Amino acid sequence: MSRSYPYAERETTTTPLADRYDSAAPLAWNGRSVYPMHCEPLGVEACIVTLTLRSVAPPEGVRSLGVGLSVEGGHVLLDGRKLRGVDVWSDAMRGGVALRVCPIGPGASFSLTPVWVDESEAIVSWTGNYGIVVQRGEPTILRCSTGVGGPNFDELVVELRTGNSAAVAEPEPTSDASRYRDALYELGVAMHGRGEEEQACQLWTQAAGFGHIGAAYDLGVVRFRQGAWADAEHWWRTAADHGDPRAMSGLAEVLDRRGNASEARVWRAACTAESLDQGGN
Repeated sequence: MSRSYPYAERETTTTPLADRYDSAAPLAWNGRSVYPMHCEPLGVEACIVTLTLRSVAPPEGVRSLGVGLSVEGGHVLLDGRKLRGVDVWSDAMRGGVALRVCPIGPGASFSLTPVWVDESEAIVSWTGNYGIVVQRGEPTILRCSTGVGGPNFDELVVELRTGNSAAVAEPEPTSDASRYRDALYELGVAMHGRGEEEQACQLWTQAAGFGHIGAAYDLGVVRFRQGAWADAEHWWRTAADHGDPRAMSGLAEVLDRRGNASEARVWRAACTAESLDQGGN
């Protein structure tokens, strides 16, 4: 049985959608309005922006699909960090991810636009036939097309809900931040498995910045193999300080190579003690 794509291309598009946008205003396409981004005002109070995956169907040539959230006149508060924006990947949106968005003055707003990882493993947006068809309601439905191939607004379908932070139930502490950083880490693992080492390291660096200890350890491994001793020491020390015995052992090795035998002995002893403790549990 053939699959129906009600939001797929039904007309020949000779000029990519990206080249036809000249503002945040929509284009007319197949009788629908297609936006380069979806924008909403923030008001003066912090709010919770919840993104929940309905479906994802990446086209050929797209590795991963997500939504980039940017804040104008404010920030996203994630794991205690204030960020102007984040890329939220489809894996992180399974089951819903809630992001606290905080204005810092009048006129603040947030915007959402499709992002994707292409065959070169680069994170891409704002090119080709990307765009959003917005179905307004409760929730608002965002139907997103990547820039790869013809317009197809079935590629990523996301529910968007917003609410006052005081009126929305709080998620478990760091649960959404953990899901976000785990998605970054797993995407890095997939890229590393395909031989895209530097792209993997970029994603692991983001994940480690949000406290993913496995990402810090893996960064240490890559940098050690490259002979970048200072970077290897930094990342293994980050993971070792959180009790990772593998990182403790690696840190001892790199400290030896950098001529710091006394501290290396301390970390080897700590590694032995930590391993014995974990074995006893």
